[in-house]
Formats: sequence, structure tokens, C-alpha cells
Amino acid sequence: MNNQIETYQFNPQVQVTKVAYDGSIQETDTTLFNWSKGASIYDAHPFFEILKTFDEANGFDRKQELNFPCIHIEDVNAARICDLTIQPDAKHITIFLYDYTNKYRDLNRIAQQRNESILIGRELELKNKYLIEKEEFKNSFIANINHEIRTPLTSILGFVEVLEKTQLNFEQEELSRIIKRESLHLNALIDDMVDISKIESGKLKIVEERFAFQDLIDGFNETYAKVAQEKGILFETEIESSIQEYVIGDRTRVYQILNNLINNAFKFTEEGKIKFTVSKNYQRTNKLSLSFRIEDTGIGIHEENVPHLFERFTRFNHDKQITGTGLGLAIVKNLVDLLNGEIKVESVPDIGTIFNLKLPFKFEVTKNTTIERKKKKYSLPKSKNKFRILLVEDEEITQYLVMKILIAQSTYFVDIAINGEHAIKYIERRKYDLILMDLTISKLDGFQTTQMIRNNYGDKFISEVPIIGFSGKADNNARDKCIRSGMDDFIAKPFEQEELLYKITKQIAKKAAE
Repeated sequence: MNNQIETYQFNPQVQVTKVAYDGSIQETDTTLFNWSKGASIYDAHPFFEILKTFDEANGFDRKQELNFPCIHIEDVNAARICDLTIQPDAKHITIFLYDYTNKYRDLNRIAQQRNESILIGRELELKNKYLIEKEEFKNSFIANINHEIRTPLTSILGFVEVLEKTQLNFEQEELSRIIKRESLHLNALIDDMVDISKIESGKLKIVEERFAFQDLIDGFNETYAKVAQEKGILFETEIESSIQEYVIGDRTRVYQILNNLINNAFKFTEEGKIKFTVSKNYQRTNKLSLSFRIEDTGIGIHEENVPHLFERFTRFNHDKQITGTGLGLAIVKNLVDLLNGEIKVESVPDIGTIFNLKLPFKFEVTKNTTIERKKKKYSLPKSKNKFRILLVEDEEITQYLVMKILIAQSTYFVDIAINGEHAIKYIERRKYDLILMDLTISKLDGFQTTQMIRNNYGDKFISEVPIIGFSGKADNNARDKCIRSGMDDFIAKPFEQEELLYKITKQIAKKAAE
């Protein structure tokens, strides 16, 4: 293109026209424009009106040469873009017209392409900025909603557990069971939203740990046997005996995948049976590939819908009795990909659906498999006085729940601080055996308050008091941040009473043993 422009620049067609000072054309060729001798140059183009100023009365030097680039001139036969050179002398004005039409059009096209490229680049930049801001807003929104919903949900589940331990008649037990079931369902939906957000933002980390694989499968058998009994269908579990008792992998994510698939099978099966089969695909050195098959006799899926099965918010059945967000299988597919696994589905409407899943694991190559340590038991140290707990929490309903749980044990006194500043004042006036610290309190948050307790007091009893953090942000980041800030443990909302009591007992016992 540049060579072409150079050619145009140095080899233009030229038309020479001589004009009298009254504007009449004295001589001209017709190389570019078919102008007639004797005609007025002013009729050729309005630009030539400038020649009327070429006289000594206007202070114009008739020996001065003028150059004008990029003048658009046209007549009935041609339209051209020309550079003009005007050379006046005492008798007439000579006009040189250089045809640079192609050069200017090419330059204009190149400039337009550059402008379009700049505009496209700017548009992509703005879109990218918008997507980043949108993603940040979505993650922030989900994190806030996660916390705000888990706080009241903690109270609902907590008080249901308290209620279950009172004397209830049959109808009240049934209502209590429904409240608990629906609350747990809501909690699962929140988990789904948080997980899909983490997966999309790349924040979900795979953690490999050694765990009892047989216990994991037995847990499904125990849980869903009850569900199957309630629905009046069969649930069969079959696991190959040669599979190692302990394997290495992300137990949490494996559980999440299998639980979603089995739960999905129960959701769409009203009669017949569901069969859960686990077999060994292959084993090499310390690597293991396991196959999981979840087969149901449910309503099935039409062939055209199968490719869209793992998309977010996808539901092919609009029965309002079947609940869900449409995130479960999308999470399954993403988790399977993160674990470098493989999942396939076969389905026939009104016959049933089969999910075939393959996941990789590792295992320890040892002669004798060590027995997995059970959860260590702790007991409160003997004391004539009750243990004093400081609860740092600004939600009244959570305050009441925790107080009711602890006071019911008859071994605790509970004081309540509604923010970090109040907590500091409390520990300066009274000794505590343990602090329960909400992470999102006002004035000073839980992390800042903990750091002040750990760093600002010479009194060993104050600075080393056990602190358990708790929050609706139930993830490893919150847990890790708690430990880094100086806390001894973390419990996520909603929590079970037994878990809360276990962690409190553990920390007080460990402190007493030091």
C-alpha cells in the first residue's frame, strides 16, 4: 500500500490552466477537467473565488506562489481530489492541478482503519473493565448475601435443635423436622452459589488429603437409605472390595460431586430404584482411577437436552414440586474438570438416567494400612466455679442462641460484647476462659480485636486466652485468616450445637493442660 501511495505522490496527472484576473479561462488542457476556454473559473468550483483577492489593492504580491492541498473538485464528468499550486504574474494566474485522488482515498481508508482499530481496542478495554467490575460486584454481593443469610439461618437451625430436645408431641416434631429440612436446603443453596462464584473466579482450590474412602461411601448409604424409605423406592450401594480403605484426594469435593449426583437421582425418581456402584478403573504404582455409576429409574432426559445438562440454571422439568436452582450439575461438571476427571450421561425419557463418573486418586503404598485417628475426646478440667465465656456478637438472635446453648450445660457463665471496643473493655475488667469472636463486628472487627488482645497486654492470662472465631463466610480463607490473626480455632455459621461445644471444650482443656 505504501509503495502504491508513493507512486501516486510522484506520478500524478497534471492539468495546467491559465486564468485572467477577471476569472475568465485563457488557456487550459483537459487532462483532468473539461473546462472551456473563455468560461469563468468561478463556475468550476467555489474554491476559485479566492482568485478575486489576487490584486495589488488587497496587498497581494503577484509574484507569490500559493499551495493548497486536498481540494475536492468535480464537474459533470469527474470528481477528483487535487493539490493546487497557484502562480500569479502581471498578466494572468497559472493554476496547476495535481490529481492525488487515489492517494487521499487510500490515506483516508488507512486512517479510518486505524480509527476503527483504536475504537475497537477501546471498546474491548471498556468491556473488559466492565466485566471485571461486574465480577467483583457479583463476588462481593454473594459474599455479603452469604454472610447475611447464614446469620439468621444459624439461629433458625440452632433453635430447632434446642426445640428438638424439649418434650414435643408428634405434630410439633413433624413441624420441627420440616423447618430443619428446609433450613438445611436453604443452606445448601447458599453453598451452591458460593461454590459456583469461587469456581468462575478461579478461587476454588483443590486440597489433597488422606481420608477413609469406605466411610465416605457408607455415609451415602446411611443418609440416602432413609430418603429412599420415605419415598418408597430402593437404594442400592455396591463397592468393589479391592478398593483401598484409604485414598488421597479432595474429600470435600468428591463428596460434593457424588452427593449432588445422588441427590439429583432421588429428586427425579418417584418409583423403582437408584443404584450407586463404585469400581476400580485402573491402578498403577500409587495412582488409582475409580469409576462411579449412579443409575436411576426416574423421568429421564430428552436427547436434545443432554448437551445442556451441565449448564448453569438449567432445568428441563418445570414441576414446582421439584426444587433447586439449576446449579448442582454445573458445579459437578466444574469440580470434575478441576479434579481432572470425566463425566458422561445416558438417559431415556420415562426409563431413567445413568451418570458415569471417573475420578483420579492416589494411595499410600505400604504393607500395613495405619488406622485413621478418630476425633480426640476432650473433657473440661475440674473446677469449683463455672467457666466464663465472652461472646463478641452484635446479632441479638445469635447472642440468645449461644447463651441458651451454653447456659443449658450448667458449666458456663456468658458475658456479651456487641463490638470490638466493648470486648477490649470487658477483658480488661474480668478474666475469661474463652472468647467466641464474630469476625464482622463493628468498631474493631474480629481480626483487629484479636490482634489487640494478643499484642497489647503483658498479662499472660489476657493475651493467651483461647479465641474461637465464627462467621457466615464459611470457607478456608476465613479459617486461615482467623489462625493468622491469632485465633485458636474457627467455626462456620450455621453450626451444630455439638460442634460448638466440642470446640469450646477442646480449647479450654488444651489451655488448662499447658
